[in-house]
Order: sequence, then structure tokens, then C-alpha cells
Amino acid sequence: MGERGKERMRGPSDRRAMEHLTLGFNLAMARPMVFAPVLLGGIISAFIDSFWGPDPTGFAPILFFASIVSIVGSIITFVLNFATIDMARDAYMDQPLDLGRSFNYALSRFLTFFIASIVAALLSLTIILIPVAILLVVIIVMDETGIMDAISQAFSVLTKDLGDVIILLVAAIVGSFLLGWVPIVGGLLAACYSVVLDIAFIDVYHQYKKEYLAF
Repeated sequence: MGERGKERMRGPSDRRAMEHLTLGFNLAMARPMVFAPVLLGGIISAFIDSFWGPDPTGFAPILFFASIVSIVGSIITFVLNFATIDMARDAYMDQPLDLGRSFNYALSRFLTFFIASIVAALLSLTIILIPVAILLVVIIVMDETGIMDAISQAFSVLTKDLGDVIILLVAAIVGSFLLGWVPIVGGLLAACYSVVLDIAFIDVYHQYKKEYLAF
């Protein structure tokens, strides 16, 4: 078997799951600006929650205003979630980090990301396709592609690197659960941990592309 054949017999990279995760952590710590979207989203979410406290007056205009604030805040938070992945991509590719640019990028693809979120949610309901749901979102941003192409690529990644993806998924669930129990700042810590995971999954996909799509 030739050298190229041997290359294709290997996994997507010499890195293993914990190495992807370590890379994500080290990169995020080196460029903390990458946490800006999730931290801002957490602040906005906390602000929204304050509007949905008990209203002793039951005054309709106040309830209406609170509803509008909640809807707008939820949309902004949604866009920030995808801006996070865009900034994670920029950090991984050693590009300048710009919260405004990433937010505008995510906003410009709002419809695609909205539909992708619904598809990802449906895939997650099956449990076994949760890795596809995670990779779907990453690939849409990484390749700036459509949903169907991203799903196809996600399945291709799983056929080559299923073990590492499953380990990362378990690390995501366990880590988020444990951090969520931290008093007061647990939610923000879990959100920041998700950024580390985004970079780890970006690394998985990038290494897959280098290995299997290089020829």
C-alpha cells in the first residue's frame, strides 16, 4: 500500500479527543476575547429574566413592554450564540477577533442559523444523532455552507472519528453539568466551557478536512 493509502487508513489526525479539548482550552485562554459573545449573552439573559418577575400591578402596558424586551433579547442572544462560533473559528484560524463583525456575520445568516437550530434540535431528540447536531452548526460556520451539505459532512466526520467525537460529547455533558452547579456564576462558566468545546469540535473538523479532503 502506498503512502497515500496509509495516510487514509489513519484517523482524521494524530490528535485524540482530550488533545482537541486541551487545544480548545489553551487557545481560549490565550485569546479571552473569544468569550465575549457568551458573556454578553449571559448578561442579556439575566436582564430578560428580571423582566419576567412577578408584576403586582398586572398593568397591561408593562407586561407588553416586558414581552417585547424578552423577544428582542432572545433574538440577540440567539445571534450571539452563532457569533461565538464565528469568533471561535477566527481564534482557531489565528484571525483578528471582532465581536461586531462576528455579530453582523451571524445576523446576516439569521434564517440559515434559525433553520439549522431547528434541524439540530430534531436530530438531538434521537440522542444518537446529537454529535451530528453539534457538528452541523460548526460546519455551517466553518465552511459558510448550507444545511444539507453540513449534515453530509457531519456524517462523514463521524465515520472517520466517531470515538473522539463521542468522548468530546461526554466531556461536554459532564463538564456543563458540573459547572452549572457552581453558585451564582455557574451559568456563565458553563457558557465559557461551551466556547472551549466549540474550538475542540472546530479542530476535529479542520483536522478531518486536512486528512481526507486534501487530495
